[in-house]
Amino acid sequence: MNKIIRRYDKNPILTAKDIPYECLRCYNPAATKFDDKYLLLVRVWGEGRKESVALALSDDGYNFTVCDTPVLEPGEGDNGRLNDPRVTKIGDTYYICYCSDPESGIVIGLASTKDFKTFERHGYSLPDNRNAVLFPEKINGMYAMLSRPFSRQYFLDKGYDIWVSYSPDLEFWGRHKRVLSYMDVAWANNKIGPGPQPIKTDKGWLVIYHGAELTDENADGWAKIYRAGVMLLDLEDPSKVIANAAAPLFEPETQYEKDPFYRPNIVFPSGVIVEDDNTVKIYYGASDNCIALAETTVEELVEYCFNSTEYQKTTDVPHLRHEKSKYA
Repeated sequence: MNKIIRRYDKNPILTAKDIPYECLRCYNPAATKFDDKYLLLVRVWGEGRKESVALALSDDGYNFTVCDTPVLEPGEGDNGRLNDPRVTKIGDTYYICYCSDPESGIVIGLASTKDFKTFERHGYSLPDNRNAVLFPEKINGMYAMLSRPFSRQYFLDKGYDIWVSYSPDLEFWGRHKRVLSYMDVAWANNKIGPGPQPIKTDKGWLVIYHGAELTDENADGWAKIYRAGVMLLDLEDPSKVIANAAAPLFEPETQYEKDPFYRPNIVFPSGVIVEDDNTVKIYYGASDNCIALAETTVEELVEYCFNSTEYQKTTDVPHLRHEKSKYA
C-alpha cells in the first residue's frame, strides 16, 4: 500500500443505487468546485448501454447528492455514446472533454458551461482518440490538451501513449507530440492515458494518469489491471517529462476495486480537487462499477514523482509491441 494515498474509509461514495434514474453502473467522474460546492460529472451506464452524465453535488466533498436528470446526454453526432468526462476551468468557463463513438470512429467531444445548467457543444476531434483533458490555463498563448490516441480496431500489439497538442481557439489542434510512451511505464504493458485536469505547481504540471496491464492476452474474459500513476511535466513545454514515478500511485487493493461483478481490478482516476491547504482529493472509478475517493497532498505527489524510482512487477507479462495481435 502506498502511504501517500489515503482512501476514504466510507468508500465507495457513489454507486448505481444513488442515481435517481435508470443506472446499472456509475463510474469515472470529472470533478471541480462551483459556487462553493463540490461537483462531480458522473458517467452513467443504463440498460442497452444507454449513456449519460449525471451531476452530483456536495458541501464537503464526501457526501454527494445526484440531480434528478442527466446534464449531458448523447447528441445527434454521438451515436448514443457520451462517456468519461474530464472537466477543466479556464477563466470563468468550465470545459468538458468527453469520449464519443460516431460512425467515423472514436473521437473526443468538447462542451462548455458557465453554470452547469446550459451547455454548448464545440464539435469533435479527428477519429481515433479516446481520452483527453485540457490544461487549466494557456501555455505560451495556446490552449493545451493531453490525449490518448486510440483506434476503434483495438490492436493489443500496438500500444497507446499520452500526447500533447495545442490550439489557438479550441477548434484547430496541432503541434502534436508524444509525452509518455506506455513502453516507459513498467506496470502498463497495454496502454496509458491522461486522467484528471493537470495541477500547476512551482515544480511543474502534476499529471495523474492511468495505465493498463494485460495479464493474459488469450483470456476470454476480462484480464486487465488498471493502476494510477503520476508524473511531473515542464510548465512551459509539457511535452517534457521532468519526473515520472516508477511505481504506481495506487492500484486495486480493496473489495470495491477488485469487485468481480463486472470488471475487476480497476482504479481509474478522472477527477481532482485541490483544497486551499494543498490537500488533493482524487475521485476515481473502481471496477467500472462505482466511484471512490482518495486523498493526498500536492507536496507528497511532487515528492513521489522524484523519489519513486523502482517497481517490482506483480505479474510477468512482457510489453506487447512487436508481438502478433490476435485481432490482426
